[in-house]
Amino acid sequence: MRRLIASRPVRLALAVALVAGVAAGLVVVARRRRAAVPAAPAPQAPRPAPPQDAGYPARRGPEPVLGWPTSEDLERYDRPEAGAPIARLLDGLPRIERPRGRKARRWTAALVALGLLVLTSQLLETAVFRPAAGTPSGRAAYAGGYAEPVPAVPSPDPVADVPVAQPPPPSPDPACALRRTGSTTPAVRPISRPVTAAVNRQWRRIERWLKAHAPKTYASLNKPAGARLVAKAEARIGRPVPDSLRASLLRHNGARGTAAFQLPRKHAIMGARGLVSSWPEVCQMGGGIPFAYSSDYDDYLVTNSATGGVGSADGDLPYFEDEWSSYYALLKATADALAEGGPVGGSVPVVGEGVLEWK
Repeated sequence: MRRLIASRPVRLALAVALVAGVAAGLVVVARRRRAAVPAAPAPQAPRPAPPQDAGYPARRGPEPVLGWPTSEDLERYDRPEAGAPIARLLDGLPRIERPRGRKARRWTAALVALGLLVLTSQLLETAVFRPAAGTPSGRAAYAGGYAEPVPAVPSPDPVADVPVAQPPPPSPDPACALRRTGSTTPAVRPISRPVTAAVNRQWRRIERWLKAHAPKTYASLNKPAGARLVAKAEARIGRPVPDSLRASLLRHNGARGTAAFQLPRKHAIMGARGLVSSWPEVCQMGGGIPFAYSSDYDDYLVTNSATGGVGSADGDLPYFEDEWSSYYALLKATADALAEGGPVGGSVPVVGEGVLEWK
């Protein structure tokens, strides 16, 4: 049918006519069946009405148990408060007649037939005008067709299509891995008294200055670390920590908070645990033992476990150069700069809101 009639409106009109013809046929069949129904029997003659009283209207139905009311009864109960005025008022209004049952059924049947006609038309339209397989739709249909698929052009160089294997990342140096101490307690190495006294003397100078000029930084200094904790840190990194740095950890085990004490060039000092956690990363930079970190420069202050020299190390340089001969030399230069206001490593101490900074 779709091939014979190309016009869509014509096909839709034919579908509607077909549905209308079917509906008309159903109506004709229903009328013929109704005409074939036999006529109802003739009604029987009504029974004679019982005697009526004078002035009483015609009675209907069976006689009540208490008998029919007389005119005197009706006159006695005909009172205004009993609803008689409402009855008189309603008598003047036109009577509303009920719609005939046959007419109502006809209208209902017509509405149902109309609904079925619309529904059937929609179903027929969907079935008749369904697009054929392969018909373009969307943007291709709007353009008047659909684009031909572009064949894949093979690469002239077959080697170019083969993914190049990336080299594996370099494995970490086993020498930079942390050691496991197990259940054994590492031996505590003694520190000479002159080294301990010299380190404590410089710390007392720094503490007095911080307490007077930078109280927030002074409050950030941690308590001393235990000798066993420092010995365990040495065992974990597998390197001996120079005596001056160990003596400093036994005085203050690093600093905490945003106002933490910093050595020159904005390097916040770390405790024994920070030293251990930073060791694998710093070891790849040259093998120094870290004791301070700068978030601004992203580098560490480290000390050489063999010579005791102190310098900076970062990821760009796989080695570090000694800037101070020892940790004690850096600590003394810091105390001198705080007391005299001179520069250390190109930085001068500045205090702002009770916090020490290096500019």
